[in-house]
Amino acid sequence: MTMTVHRTAVVADGAQIAETAEIGPYAVIGPNVRIGKGTKIGAHAIIDGVTTIGEDCNIYAGASIGLDPQDLAYKGEPTGVIIGDRVTIREYATIHRATKEGFTIIGDDCFLMNYVHIAHNCKLGRGVIMANSTMFAGYGTIGDYSVFSGQIVAHQDVRIGRMCMISGMSGLRVDIPPFTTTSGRRARVRAVNVIGMRRQKFAAPVRTAIKEAYRLLYRTELNVSQALEKIETEIEQFPEIQEILEFFRTSKRGVVGRNDPGEFGEEGEFA
Repeated sequence: MTMTVHRTAVVADGAQIAETAEIGPYAVIGPNVRIGKGTKIGAHAIIDGVTTIGEDCNIYAGASIGLDPQDLAYKGEPTGVIIGDRVTIREYATIHRATKEGFTIIGDDCFLMNYVHIAHNCKLGRGVIMANSTMFAGYGTIGDYSVFSGQIVAHQDVRIGRMCMISGMSGLRVDIPPFTTTSGRRARVRAVNVIGMRRQKFAAPVRTAIKEAYRLLYRTELNVSQALEKIETEIEQFPEIQEILEFFRTSKRGVVGRNDPGEFGEEGEFA
């Protein structure tokens, strides 16, 4: 099977299109774009900037990837986008190139549905799923296998831990810790993501340790520092427990607080 480029597509000189890739009607491919084997670019999609798309991806109609970031500080630097293998990007999703320097990165096996927006310098891990109209502002970081329902809005610089599940129409202003489920207009941690951990074949002792760590953080009278100290000294230090400790201790925006919005400051957040 050879590369297929529709006669109405516009492919700039310099673009590198692998064998078995397909470019659909009226698609526009810029000169610094690389597209891997087996990838399909749908009708009217626009791929520009210093953009690399891996193998066996499926980019649907009207998607826009690699265009200038929506950042007043951007002055035309040759930044770009890197998209891994087996990524699905549905209709009219937008992924902007980085601002100033670097890349916006989408990991392998991600699935971004209609109208998802990934702003400049975001980094998505492997297997992230985002439902329709979820929007991430610049410099967001999303851990592997996190799942987002529709119409979620995330503030700039927000970090989402690994294997989070976030309900629809949530507003994310601060960091969401790994292995949790959250909901609410101002998102709150509601539970541990037991289903996700089972799907990823976490051993029962690891699941139990994670539940106990979050019980100390969210269901006791301990402050955050006290809870983290107890987690470190009283719970077996599986890599996942160390991941939770590291996440809290390296947060710059703060970590989402308990269910009661008045318990940890006006916004209910862990500063």
